[in-house]
Amino acid sequence: MDAEKNSDDDGGSLIRAPLLEETLGIEGIYIDYEGRNPTGTHKDRIARAHVEKALEEGYSAITVGTCGNYGVAIAYYARLYGLKAFVFVPAGYTLERASEMKALGAEVIPWPGTYEEVVAESRRFALANGIYDANPGSRPEVDYAGYSSIAEAILSEVKPDAVFVPVGNGTTLAGIWHGFRGKAKPRMIGVTTAFGNQLLWEFYGDQRREIAETPVNEPLVSEISFDLDEAMKAIKESNGYVFGFADDTARRCAELLRFTTGLSVLPASALTVAGLIKFVRKFGISKGNFVLVLTGGVHGGESASAYGGALSYYGWKNSARACAVL
Repeated sequence: MDAEKNSDDDGGSLIRAPLLEETLGIEGIYIDYEGRNPTGTHKDRIARAHVEKALEEGYSAITVGTCGNYGVAIAYYARLYGLKAFVFVPAGYTLERASEMKALGAEVIPWPGTYEEVVAESRRFALANGIYDANPGSRPEVDYAGYSSIAEAILSEVKPDAVFVPVGNGTTLAGIWHGFRGKAKPRMIGVTTAFGNQLLWEFYGDQRREIAETPVNEPLVSEISFDLDEAMKAIKESNGYVFGFADDTARRCAELLRFTTGLSVLPASALTVAGLIKFVRKFGISKGNFVLVLTGGVHGGESASAYGGALSYYGWKNSARACAVL
């Protein structure tokens, strides 16, 4: 299928990336940049949905276990709607956004253990204190409804042939697929770290279960993917695939995006570019409507305006540099 748009970003939901297309030799690349959301990531979509659900059910407080972005989003919408937020965080993790959570009025509670253990403690806290539980897996129908809006936004502009999504718990990919069901059937491509994600292990039947967590792959590491079954279902129903990559590839993809689109995104999010390249090489499909879901900016909401005019600003002169980065 030929691409349906030929302009740069025109203010719609998607950003066309012609320089990236030329660099990769792939026609029809569109970017869903979630950095434009209030706190700078895709987590805003489900945070708002959970806060509104909490209000609907009469709760006065909400809790979640998080490594960062989701906690900021919950804190933001809780403050906006007048709820108290209790955010549990892994005490030993890099928590660059903890100060934002506190500034938004959330009570940040460091807890020893892994991300999964922190989520479990937040759930216990919710049950013991009558607080709304917004943790992954607690109310999947709310998560799917929130993320299905990404699919709706994509369909308002193009009919996608394949959609590339960063995968941690698998919630985002499953939710987007829920939004496509009955309307379109793009191939859902999960992209994640090669060193610690249950969806990747299950897809390839890998029993080694190797985990090597780093500051780069931390958003994607998930020893227990809370939405594993729904994500796997989405992959199978859409004839999709899952790819895993190392940190050095993630860094190169982030640099490539910066030079070809002007977007500064976390390396973990930029891996969708590597997923697209691998998809094209594996299946021999280089023309179509390919949508890369970039789940957020490097500096959260501060980079939300970075996409504006970026394609024309960097122009075609950096094509050689972009090729060298790749």
